[in-house]
Amino acid sequence: MNNIRITVGGVEFAGTLNSLPLTEQLLSRLPYETIGETWGKEVYFPIDLTVDDPVLVDEVKVGDIAYWPDGPDICLFFGRTPKSTDDVPVVASPVLVIGTFQFSPEDFDRIERRRNGILVNVGPAQ
Repeated sequence: MNNIRITVGGVEFAGTLNSLPLTEQLLSRLPYETIGETWGKEVYFPIDLTVDDPVLVDEVKVGDIAYWPDGPDICLFFGRTPKSTDDVPVVASPVLVIGTFQFSPEDFDRIERRRNGILVNVGPAQ
């Protein structure tokens, strides 16, 4: 397990990545800064990683960190998405769950959104 720090629109979250070849690629690029967007209560941001023999899934949980090869993006699931029928997030298309992050329900509302999107920083845990 690898601990990371994710700052999304000025709000910091502690994350833990599973031990996977894809997460090793992500860790090798840290620190990483980009602009993210929202899709319902999901924040996603671009990063192009190589997925070898992925185990893609259609179901995720609130608090999951996933890689979406179709983006290619990292996705953070805070709650329901436009495809949800209840409070469970539903992905746009299959993803590879790569870890989890800790947050409080009100944190999503605290994220600062700018005209060009949401500033996202990912770095090693301090």
